[in-house]
Amino acid sequence: MILIYLSPVGLRESLVFDYTEPTLFTAFASVFIHLDKIHLLVNIGVYALIVPVLFVLSIATRNRRRFYTAFVTFLLMFPFVLSYLNLALFRPSVAFGFSGVAMAFVGYLPFALANYLDDVFDVGPANQISPMLFLLSLLCIAVLSIRSAPTIGRLVVLSTVVSVLVAILSVLLYVLALYDQKDELQSKLRTVLRTSGHFELAMIAIVLIFAIQFVAFPPDPALGDGVLNLYVHFLGYSLGFLAVFTAVETAERLGWAETVL
Repeated sequence: MILIYLSPVGLRESLVFDYTEPTLFTAFASVFIHLDKIHLLVNIGVYALIVPVLFVLSIATRNRRRFYTAFVTFLLMFPFVLSYLNLALFRPSVAFGFSGVAMAFVGYLPFALANYLDDVFDVGPANQISPMLFLLSLLCIAVLSIRSAPTIGRLVVLSTVVSVLVAILSVLLYVLALYDQKDELQSKLRTVLRTSGHFELAMIAIVLIFAIQFVAFPPDPALGDGVLNLYVHFLGYSLGFLAVFTAVETAERLGWAETVL
């Protein structure tokens, strides 16, 4: 992305994804195009924060293959998916930038963290913890989106309101399910707090899940002469989580987890 940014402006502008004349080539190439230095640095910064944490979590849970599969999928397939899903809200405009793909990596983080908590601290199961973390983060997105541009902000709010209600219900049900196991839970919590290194890694992951949303959904989405595409941020984050969660759950139910993921 840095090398492409150093190329002539005319070349970069020719590679943006034009909604009125979409092509497969620009659908892919536009993801790596940045016309503004701040836009480039923010996207690289998000990537540099999230991907190393994901990799460490994957190593700790012996899920390197899953990380590599998600990594390649996000970089090679998601540019096409996100670009063409942009056409669902057609407007005579253009799209470019890595933020949608970067948010896909952020979407993977709740699942990777849930696996880590389940594997290292026996706090789980992961297939219950990860949706709860994801849905709670959607609540954060909904709140932040209210402050953003009216049209895009309302779209995201309307898209997440059902998920927010489900998140609240999921948390309540999970708390009720744990009530009968409160002594065991307290013991696990003490173990977590006594485990140096592992505990800090879990805290870093939790903070990143929610802190990145403040960057992705700012109160003013204006950026230079353009506007941040909050819609593609939401799509990238949601699809990043759903793709990994669905793939892993399907593989485990079919008995393919050991060989595929």
